[in-house]
Amino acid sequence: MKRPLVCLFLLLVGLMPHFFSYSQEGSTGIPPDESRVLGKPLPDITLIDSYGNTFHLYSLKGKPIILSPIYTKCQSACPLITDSLKKVIPKLGVPGRDFWVLSFSFDPSDTVEDLKRFQMEHQLDGVGWKVVKPVSREELFRFLDAIDFRFMTTDNGRDFVHPNLVLIVSPDMRALKFAYGVVFKEEDLKPEPKGPTYLFFFALAGFIASGLYLTIFLAKRRPSRR
Repeated sequence: MKRPLVCLFLLLVGLMPHFFSYSQEGSTGIPPDESRVLGKPLPDITLIDSYGNTFHLYSLKGKPIILSPIYTKCQSACPLITDSLKKVIPKLGVPGRDFWVLSFSFDPSDTVEDLKRFQMEHQLDGVGWKVVKPVSREELFRFLDAIDFRFMTTDNGRDFVHPNLVLIVSPDMRALKFAYGVVFKEEDLKPEPKGPTYLFFFALAGFIASGLYLTIFLAKRRPSRR
Protein backbone atom coordinates (compact mmCIF):
# COMPACT_ATOMS: atom_id res chain seq x y z
CA MET A 1 0.00 0.00 0.00
CA LYS A 2 2.86 2.33 0.86
CA ARG A 3 4.77 1.60 -2.33
CA PRO A 4 2.29 3.27 -4.77
CA LEU A 5 2.16 6.35 -2.53
CA VAL A 6 5.95 6.57 -2.50
CA CYS A 7 6.03 6.21 -6.28
CA LEU A 8 3.42 8.94 -6.69
CA PHE A 9 5.37 11.24 -4.36
CA LEU A 10 8.61 10.64 -6.29
CA LEU A 11 6.79 11.25 -9.56
CA LEU A 12 5.47 14.61 -8.32
CA VAL A 13 8.91 15.61 -7.05
CA GLY A 14 10.44 14.62 -10.38
CA LEU A 15 7.91 16.74 -12.25
CA MET A 16 8.45 19.83 -10.08
CA PRO A 17 11.37 21.24 -12.13
CA HIS A 18 9.29 20.92 -15.30
CA PHE A 19 6.34 22.80 -13.83
CA PHE A 20 8.52 25.44 -12.18
CA SER A 21 10.48 26.17 -15.36
CA TYR A 22 7.30 26.28 -17.43
CA SER A 23 5.40 28.51 -15.02
CA GLN A 24 8.31 30.82 -14.30
CA GLU A 25 8.95 31.39 -17.99
CA GLY A 26 5.56 33.07 -18.36
CA SER A 27 5.05 33.92 -14.69
CA THR A 28 1.84 31.92 -14.83
CA GLY A 29 0.01 29.12 -13.06
CA ILE A 30 1.41 29.74 -9.57
CA PRO A 31 -0.62 30.97 -6.57
CA PRO A 32 -1.01 34.74 -6.13
CA ASP A 33 1.32 36.88 -4.06
CA GLU A 34 -1.04 37.66 -1.18
CA SER A 35 1.13 40.56 0.03
CA ARG A 36 0.31 42.59 -3.07
CA VAL A 37 -3.38 41.67 -3.21
CA LEU A 38 -5.03 41.36 0.20
CA GLY A 39 -6.52 44.54 1.62
CA LYS A 40 -6.34 46.29 -1.75
CA PRO A 41 -9.46 47.61 -3.54
CA LEU A 42 -10.49 45.74 -6.67
CA PRO A 43 -11.00 47.56 -9.98
CA ASP A 44 -14.61 48.36 -10.86
CA ILE A 45 -14.74 46.39 -14.08
CA THR A 46 -17.82 45.82 -16.24
CA LEU A 47 -19.13 42.25 -16.30
CA ILE A 48 -21.60 40.38 -18.49
CA ASP A 49 -23.63 37.49 -17.09
CA SER A 50 -25.17 34.33 -18.53
CA TYR A 51 -28.31 36.26 -19.54
CA GLY A 52 -26.35 38.88 -21.49
CA ASN A 53 -26.87 41.56 -18.84
CA THR A 54 -23.96 43.93 -18.17
CA PHE A 55 -23.24 45.48 -14.78
CA HIS A 56 -20.39 47.03 -12.81
CA LEU A 57 -18.68 44.94 -10.17
CA TYR A 58 -19.24 47.75 -7.65
CA SER A 59 -23.01 47.44 -8.12
CA LEU A 60 -22.65 44.42 -5.81
CA LYS A 61 -21.14 46.58 -3.08
CA GLY A 62 -22.56 46.14 0.42
CA LYS A 63 -22.35 42.34 0.63
CA PRO A 64 -19.35 39.98 0.64
CA ILE A 65 -18.55 38.20 -2.62
CA ILE A 66 -17.32 34.64 -3.05
CA LEU A 67 -15.47 34.84 -6.36
CA SER A 68 -14.48 31.59 -8.05
CA PRO A 69 -12.19 31.89 -11.12
CA ILE A 70 -13.20 29.23 -13.67
CA TYR A 71 -13.34 28.60 -17.39
CA THR A 72 -16.45 26.99 -18.75
CA LYS A 73 -14.76 24.24 -20.81
CA CYS A 74 -12.74 23.01 -17.83
CA GLN A 75 -13.15 19.27 -17.20
CA SER A 76 -11.02 18.90 -14.08
CA ALA A 77 -10.63 21.41 -11.22
CA CYS A 78 -13.37 23.94 -12.05
CA PRO A 79 -16.30 21.49 -11.80
CA LEU A 80 -14.85 20.11 -8.54
CA ILE A 81 -14.54 23.61 -7.08
CA THR A 82 -18.07 24.53 -8.15
CA ASP A 83 -19.57 21.32 -6.75
CA SER A 84 -17.74 21.84 -3.45
CA LEU A 85 -19.03 25.40 -3.21
CA LYS A 86 -22.58 24.18 -3.86
CA LYS A 87 -22.31 21.90 -0.82
CA VAL A 88 -20.82 24.50 1.53
CA ILE A 89 -22.54 27.75 0.55
CA PRO A 90 -26.04 26.80 1.88
CA LYS A 91 -24.44 26.54 5.34
CA LEU A 92 -23.35 30.19 5.10
CA GLY A 93 -26.60 31.77 3.97
CA VAL A 94 -28.53 32.58 0.82
CA PRO A 95 -26.71 33.91 -2.28
CA GLY A 96 -28.12 37.29 -3.26
CA ARG A 97 -29.48 37.95 0.22
CA ASP A 98 -26.46 37.43 2.49
CA PHE A 99 -23.64 37.54 -0.07
CA TRP A 100 -22.96 37.19 -3.78
CA VAL A 101 -21.30 34.29 -5.55
CA LEU A 102 -19.53 34.83 -8.88
CA SER A 103 -18.26 32.04 -11.08
CA PHE A 104 -15.80 34.28 -12.91
CA SER A 105 -14.55 33.09 -16.31
CA PHE A 106 -10.94 34.01 -17.06
CA ASP A 107 -11.07 32.45 -20.55
CA PRO A 108 -11.12 35.27 -23.12
CA SER A 109 -12.84 32.94 -25.62
CA ASP A 110 -15.83 32.15 -23.38
CA THR A 111 -19.12 33.48 -24.77
CA VAL A 112 -22.44 34.30 -23.11
CA GLU A 113 -23.69 30.96 -24.43
CA ASP A 114 -20.78 29.23 -22.67
CA LEU A 115 -21.67 31.01 -19.44
CA LYS A 116 -25.29 29.90 -19.77
CA ARG A 117 -24.27 26.31 -20.43
CA PHE A 118 -22.03 26.30 -17.34
CA GLN A 119 -24.89 27.74 -15.27
CA MET A 120 -27.33 25.08 -16.48
CA GLU A 121 -24.86 22.19 -16.07
CA HIS A 122 -24.20 23.14 -12.45
CA GLN A 123 -27.79 24.22 -11.71
CA LEU A 124 -26.89 27.73 -10.55
CA ASP A 125 -29.67 30.28 -10.21
CA GLY A 126 -27.89 33.02 -12.19
CA VAL A 127 -29.18 35.67 -9.76
CA GLY A 128 -27.55 35.33 -6.35
CA TRP A 129 -24.95 33.05 -7.92
CA LYS A 130 -23.96 34.59 -11.23
CA VAL A 131 -21.76 33.16 -13.98
CA VAL A 132 -19.89 36.11 -15.45
CA LYS A 133 -17.01 37.31 -17.59
CA PRO A 134 -15.53 40.78 -18.15
CA VAL A 135 -16.84 42.56 -21.23
CA SER A 136 -13.36 42.90 -22.78
CA ARG A 137 -9.87 41.39 -22.65
CA GLU A 138 -8.59 44.69 -21.28
CA GLU A 139 -11.03 44.53 -18.35
CA LEU A 140 -10.27 40.84 -17.82
CA PHE A 141 -6.51 41.23 -17.51
CA ARG A 142 -6.84 44.40 -15.45
CA PHE A 143 -8.82 42.40 -12.91
CA LEU A 144 -6.60 39.31 -13.06
CA ASP A 145 -3.54 41.49 -12.51
CA ALA A 146 -5.22 43.11 -9.49
CA ILE A 147 -5.71 39.69 -7.85
CA ASP A 148 -2.38 38.35 -9.20
CA PHE A 149 -4.14 35.41 -10.88
CA ARG A 150 -1.85 33.85 -13.49
CA PHE A 151 -2.65 30.99 -15.84
CA MET A 152 -1.04 29.32 -18.81
CA THR A 153 -2.46 27.67 -21.90
CA THR A 154 -1.71 24.01 -22.57
CA ASP A 155 -0.46 22.67 -25.89
CA ASN A 156 -3.94 21.96 -27.20
CA GLY A 157 -4.88 25.65 -26.85
CA ARG A 158 -8.18 24.83 -25.12
CA ASP A 159 -7.19 24.00 -21.55
CA PHE A 160 -5.41 26.01 -18.86
CA VAL A 161 -3.18 25.32 -15.91
CA HIS A 162 -4.24 27.72 -13.17
CA PRO A 163 -4.27 28.14 -9.39
CA ASN A 164 -7.19 26.42 -7.69
CA LEU A 165 -8.65 29.02 -5.39
CA VAL A 166 -11.59 31.14 -4.32
CA LEU A 167 -11.29 34.84 -3.49
CA ILE A 168 -13.36 36.35 -0.69
CA VAL A 169 -14.18 40.01 -1.37
CA SER A 170 -15.28 42.38 1.41
CA PRO A 171 -18.50 44.43 1.19
CA ASP A 172 -16.39 47.50 0.35
CA MET A 173 -14.77 45.67 -2.59
CA ARG A 174 -11.38 44.82 -1.13
CA ALA A 175 -9.62 41.48 -1.58
CA LEU A 176 -10.07 39.91 1.85
CA LYS A 177 -8.61 36.42 1.67
CA PHE A 178 -7.91 33.45 -0.59
CA ALA A 179 -9.07 29.89 0.04
CA TYR A 180 -7.00 27.30 -1.82
CA GLY A 181 -7.83 23.87 -3.19
CA VAL A 182 -10.81 22.21 -4.87
CA VAL A 183 -12.72 21.20 -1.73
CA PHE A 184 -13.73 23.81 0.82
CA LYS A 185 -15.04 23.94 4.37
CA GLU A 186 -17.46 26.44 5.83
CA GLU A 187 -14.72 28.38 7.63
CA ASP A 188 -12.73 28.72 4.40
CA LEU A 189 -15.45 30.93 2.92
CA LYS A 190 -16.28 33.11 5.89
CA PRO A 191 -15.26 36.74 5.27
CA GLU A 192 -13.00 37.10 8.31
CA PRO A 193 -9.44 37.79 7.12
CA LYS A 194 -6.77 35.32 8.15
CA GLY A 195 -3.26 35.99 9.39
CA PRO A 196 -0.12 34.76 7.62
CA THR A 197 -0.17 31.01 6.98
CA TYR A 198 1.69 28.38 5.03
CA LEU A 199 -1.24 27.95 2.63
CA PHE A 200 0.94 29.12 -0.25
CA PHE A 201 2.84 25.82 -0.12
CA PHE A 202 -0.37 23.79 -0.03
CA ALA A 203 -1.61 25.81 -3.00
CA LEU A 204 1.65 25.15 -4.82
CA ALA A 205 1.29 21.43 -4.17
CA GLY A 206 -2.27 21.65 -5.51
CA PHE A 207 -0.97 23.40 -8.61
CA ILE A 208 1.56 20.61 -9.23
CA ALA A 209 -1.07 17.92 -8.69
CA SER A 210 -3.50 19.73 -11.02
CA GLY A 211 -0.83 19.98 -13.68
CA LEU A 212 -0.09 16.28 -13.36
CA TYR A 213 -3.80 15.44 -13.58
CA LEU A 214 -4.22 17.62 -16.68
CA THR A 215 -1.13 16.10 -18.32
CA ILE A 216 -2.45 12.56 -17.78
CA PHE A 217 -5.97 13.58 -18.87
CA LEU A 218 -4.72 15.14 -22.12
CA ALA A 219 -2.38 12.19 -22.80
CA LYS A 220 -5.33 9.80 -22.59
CA ARG A 221 -7.34 11.91 -25.04
CA ARG A 222 -4.50 12.24 -27.55
CA PRO A 223 -4.98 9.79 -30.47
CA SER A 224 -2.26 7.14 -30.72
CA ARG A 225 0.02 7.14 -33.75
CA ARG A 226 0.10 4.02 -35.87
